[in-house]
Amino acid sequence: MNLNLRDLEYFYQLSKLRSFTNVAKYFRVSQPTISYAIKRLESYYDCDLFYKDSSHQVVDLTPEGDLLAMRTNEILSELNHTKKAIHRSSMKDFKVGFPPIISSYLLSKILKEEESLNFLNALHMIYDGSNELLSQLLNGEIDSSLLGSLEKIKHPELEIEELFQKEFFIIMSDHHPLASKKELAFKDLLNEDFILLGEHNIHFTAFNLLNEKYNHSANAVLKLDDAHTIKELVRKNLGISLMADIGLSEDFKHLVKIPLIEADKQYFHINYAYQKIAILSESEKNFFRNIENFKINCRKKHH
Repeated sequence: MNLNLRDLEYFYQLSKLRSFTNVAKYFRVSQPTISYAIKRLESYYDCDLFYKDSSHQVVDLTPEGDLLAMRTNEILSELNHTKKAIHRSSMKDFKVGFPPIISSYLLSKILKEEESLNFLNALHMIYDGSNELLSQLLNGEIDSSLLGSLEKIKHPELEIEELFQKEFFIIMSDHHPLASKKELAFKDLLNEDFILLGEHNIHFTAFNLLNEKYNHSANAVLKLDDAHTIKELVRKNLGISLMADIGLSEDFKHLVKIPLIEADKQYFHINYAYQKIAILSESEKNFFRNIENFKINCRKKHH
């Protein structure tokens, strides 16, 4: 006797809805169809999957049924991910996540080194914070993503490659009283007005980690999503900021960046990631080759 995928789908919905009637309505089939499917599964596994109830009103799983429900969830989820991966592999364009501050930096660097921009033609860029993009990647809503993090990212479902890391600096106007300091301790900045990238950015997480050490004494007076606007406000000496080197363009007139002391240092890790089960299209492979070449060139420049 062969196992039937549809029977497993009926069983899984029954394990959730606990009603033959409701499962039959869900699939728009007759109630006996569901009953026969469960009988076939019980025959195949040689055990009862549900405690018998002649009324068929509400059903409860046996321990064996609980185990099969858990495994069936994994199987159906895997099949769904595989279906999406196969569909994506045949598409000419693909969705790639770009945290805005990373995209501004990375694409400008890549474009300086690439003679052709053809590899960008297939990109459908999705802009969001790294945490949101990670969720979208795991849910299969996007194909791959660049991700920022404060530590190396590890996830059992993802292939993750770290491109490089950048140090966080305190950014302030060159007219600020502390502008001549060689380095700063965060405790010396607790009375300053911080202007920061918003809460969905890794930069804000870095600020919170430092601030936790001092009972959240430092004050974030303004949270924005645009690094350029933040620099303009800081340039006018309306506050200071905590920003990774990735967010600092060459336009640094009337601004200074000061490193934190060793005990307070934070690093911004830039990674790219895609699902392990993904079947990469030629467009994706081409994009990743360009990312990999950029990574190699970065390493050469630092050696």
